[in-house]
Amino acid sequence: MQTAKNTPHSFKALVAANRAAGRLAEPVAPEPKKRMEQTGMRLWPEELSQARELAASEDRSAASFMRRIYLRGLEGYLAERGADTATQ
Repeated sequence: MQTAKNTPHSFKALVAANRAAGRLAEPVAPEPKKRMEQTGMRLWPEELSQARELAASEDRSAASFMRRIYLRGLEGYLAERGADTATQ
């Protein structure tokens, strides 16, 4: 039966030796990721229950569904606003 060789160097020593020899670059901190921010949205109880029902029918979370609806409404709003400024 063979046994593994015992190496006299630790992993940290090997890393340090490779860095000193220029074979291993210093680690770089990852860039921070963009994160969504939680915002409050006030809805009447009936509106909230309807949004939750529609979200469930699409297998989405309520937050995901409401964000999707917001983005669709925003698109329409910006289109109307653009048409209004073009006629002025």
